[in-house]
Amino acid sequence: MIPVYICDDERPVCKSLEQIISRQILILDGDMGPVRAMDDPDKLLELQREDAVPAIYFLDIDFPGKMSGLELARKLRGYDPRGFIVFITAHGDLAFETFRLRLEALDYIVKGDLDSMDARVRDCLESIQERMLSQRPGQSNYCTIKILDTVRYIPLEDILYFEAVGYRHTLRLHLISELLEFNSSLEHFEKELGETFWRCHRGYLVNRAHIRNVRLKEQLVELDNGETCLLSRKAKSAYRNQV
Repeated sequence: MIPVYICDDERPVCKSLEQIISRQILILDGDMGPVRAMDDPDKLLELQREDAVPAIYFLDIDFPGKMSGLELARKLRGYDPRGFIVFITAHGDLAFETFRLRLEALDYIVKGDLDSMDARVRDCLESIQERMLSQRPGQSNYCTIKILDTVRYIPLEDILYFEAVGYRHTLRLHLISELLEFNSSLEHFEKELGETFWRCHRGYLVNRAHIRNVRLKEQLVELDNGETCLLSRKAKSAYRNQV
C-alpha cells in the first residue's frame, strides 16, 4: 500500500480533502492508503521518517508561524525522492518556485470549488496509478501485481518469496504479514525484479534480503522468519560457484 498524507491547517479543507481522496481511491480500486490527515508539518515529517517508504502528499502552502509548504516539500524530498507531491493552495501559479527548488510537484489544486477539487484529485490519483504500472524494473521499491480487478503495489521489503502452486500460472506471494494468490508466472517476476530476487528452484523466487541461510545438504533455503524454500540442484551448483 502507498500511504497518502494530507497536511493542511484549515480543518474544513483537510476534512473535505480526506473525504474526496478516500472516495476516489475506492472508485479507482487502487492500492493506496491509509489516508492520514494532519495540520502540523513537523508531525508529517516525523511520520514519514518512521514509515520510510515512498508516499503521496497533499500539502498546503501556508502554515502561519511554521515552515511553509514549499519548505516542507523540500524536507520531504530529502527522505522520499520518489514520492508524489500535490500542492493545495489559495495562490496562483507556483510552478516557477517549485521548479527553482526542484520539488517536482505533480499538480497544484486551488482551494474552493469542491467539484473542481474532486476532479483534480481524481486526475492526480489516476496519473499516479498509471506511473506505478508503467515503471521499468529497478526504478521502484514496489512490486506491482493485479488480483482480479485490483492493482496492488507491494513494497519489496515486505516480500519473502513467490511460490508457483498447483495450477498453471497460479502464484502465492508470501509477505511478512500476508499471503496473496493470483495469476501470473515466476518468469515474469524473475525478469521484472532482477538480481534482488533469486530463482532457487523452478517453483520458488526468493527475496535475497530475507535469506538467513542456504542449507546445501538439505537443499533448502531458509528465510529469516523460519520458512524454507526448495533448492534445486542447478541453483545449488550455481550458489557453490559464487561462494
